[in-house]
Amino acid sequence: MSVRSKCCIRILLLVACALSFSGGEALAQFAGPAVAFPSGAANAPASAIKTEFGDIRIMPGDIISISTYGAPELTTSAQTSSGSIVAPGASAIAGIRVGPKGEIVLPYLGAVKVAGLTPSDAAAYLENELKDGGFLADPQIGVQLVDSPSRVITVVGEVQKPAPVLAFGQIRLLDAIAACGGFTTLASHTITIRRPDAAPVTVELGVDPKTTNANDIQLMAGDTVIVPRVGNVFVVGEVKTEAALPLSSNAPITVMRAIAMAGGLKYSAALSKARIIRTTAGNRRVEIMLDLKKLMNGKQQDVALVSDDILFIPANAFKASVAAGGASVAATLLNGATYTYAAIR
Repeated sequence: MSVRSKCCIRILLLVACALSFSGGEALAQFAGPAVAFPSGAANAPASAIKTEFGDIRIMPGDIISISTYGAPELTTSAQTSSGSIVAPGASAIAGIRVGPKGEIVLPYLGAVKVAGLTPSDAAAYLENELKDGGFLADPQIGVQLVDSPSRVITVVGEVQKPAPVLAFGQIRLLDAIAACGGFTTLASHTITIRRPDAAPVTVELGVDPKTTNANDIQLMAGDTVIVPRVGNVFVVGEVKTEAALPLSSNAPITVMRAIAMAGGLKYSAALSKARIIRTTAGNRRVEIMLDLKKLMNGKQQDVALVSDDILFIPANAFKASVAAGGASVAATLLNGATYTYAAIR
């Protein structure tokens, strides 16, 4: 075989290699530093975590029972049907319903306002009233909250069945969420609790069981639990499929995961000029530059994307022109090689 024939064969091999590379570029497996998680919301404050069931205050519409040692006439005996904790057809419960203005009517004392007091505070108040009025020398009174049909916790947002949850008894955050069917697939684990006459409480449940258990706080009647949506990240530019990717609460979507979920990079991608376009809290747009080649080789830390991030992969002008004109270039080379080979013969 002559030298010119060998040159022609080498040209054909080079053309074949160029065509194979223009088909796409495989992603290397990330083996670099640990993933950078976005900073989470602050945990629930100690004041919210330490809220106790004993802090529950009597509300209009509640049913309370009053027991007075040595004075049966002051012990509530009216049979009142339950509206929340006793199943239909069950026996009635002993108690007295708090009126719309927060009052109850008792022998000796008449109308007494108890709304706004805890059961223990109401007992102490009634003892003082009976003693100061000269009705009993040393009254011993117990007050219990028996039923609370109007006491609810409202759960809204990304749960399966948003609905009011009855708040009679000790209801914790996960209890209320479970009563609404649990989280949806798009639910954030950063939850806001709006509490009457108090600042909103932000709870970061996370995915660590220790953190979840510590922030499974006690809820109170009137609380509104807001479960927001985690949001989306957007992948645009030189990827196989531009897409809006829903974030997950169980694992972050990093740059590498986002590219893989978008079908991988095109051959024309400018690996050293990728960037994350992020909108900050002050509505400012910032750009985070990335070198995907270093990222794929484990020489640069992978970055976790946050809601509304735009991952933009620009095109390399030279590679884009090669990819666009690869067929015509290959045809020209093949024609030239054929002509050269024919001339040699």
